[in-house]
Amino acid sequence: MRSTTELDDPTSASRGSQDDVEETISDEAVQKLLKGVVIVIAAVVVLGLFAGAAIWALQGDDEPQSPMNAVDVGFLQDMLDHHEQALLISNLYIDNNPDGDAVPYAEEVIMFQTRDMGWMRDWLAEEGYAPGAPDRMAMQWMNEPVPVAEMTGMQTPVRLQELADARGAEADRLFFEIMTDHHLGGVHMADAAAANGARQDIIDFAEAVSRNQRIEVVEYAGAMQRLGLT
Repeated sequence: MRSTTELDDPTSASRGSQDDVEETISDEAVQKLLKGVVIVIAAVVVLGLFAGAAIWALQGDDEPQSPMNAVDVGFLQDMLDHHEQALLISNLYIDNNPDGDAVPYAEEVIMFQTRDMGWMRDWLAEEGYAPGAPDRMAMQWMNEPVPVAEMTGMQTPVRLQELADARGAEADRLFFEIMTDHHLGGVHMADAAAANGARQDIIDFAEAVSRNQRIEVVEYAGAMQRLGLT
């Protein structure tokens, strides 16, 4: 026997059928949505792969670094010895004047030129070159051949001894004067290497050496004036 509700509501059967249709439509919509998400994800992955391949291809097309020429090799070998004396000058000053006004400048020389020397040794080793022999003729690569000890800016043993013996303000003055002369000699060499080298990273390094040592020379002049050493 049917209930009163079923007898009085002739649309009850049609409502049940409509609910089934809506449920079916809802399922189909969900399936389509999921398919769409999968397609989008797949497209992103594919684009990422193409982008990665394109980047790799572009990198692969980069021209290899040019090999060193005689200027690059000579500059690195000579500048290693030049920097070595800069460390000697700085340590001579600091050892005998640990509280001197020029100590921060000497420490800066030691820090940055020690770093530079590591780079220069590595560049030479990359192409099978050793540091220069102590008894060689330096600066031949810039058509100014001289013994290593006579490179531009290099200080004589007498001048170094003056610095070792000095104390106080006299030591400060000597450090600034000696290092100014030393730096200007290095600038002369670095400018020649930047103009005539072959490997771009070494050319960039030579330009940086020239620029930074010029800046330090200006700083030394300002410090000497400030400290009343001129």
